[in-house]
Amino acid sequence: MCVYKRDKAPCHRGLKDTPSPDQCVPACANIARTDQHAARLRLRAASLDQQAGHVPGPLGERLRDNAARLRDLADAHHRSRISAQDGTA
Repeated sequence: MCVYKRDKAPCHRGLKDTPSPDQCVPACANIARTDQHAARLRLRAASLDQQAGHVPGPLGERLRDNAARLRDLADAHHRSRISAQDGTA
């Protein structure tokens, strides 16, 4: 999800005052992920790892790298998330 704030938006190119989803940057400060988003990132990573097992050489390595990147994003979400149980939501 994008919680668009123009001053933090790497997708903003000065042409308009709205987010550009086609220019989205995964590490953008405007991204807000839910636990469900993080779970989907992990599912996608598992799928990429499975595909990588059937693909030779550099393509398989690229799939594994993308899977690791998705897991890193999910891990970052879980480290920095705010929940009602934390008493901060």
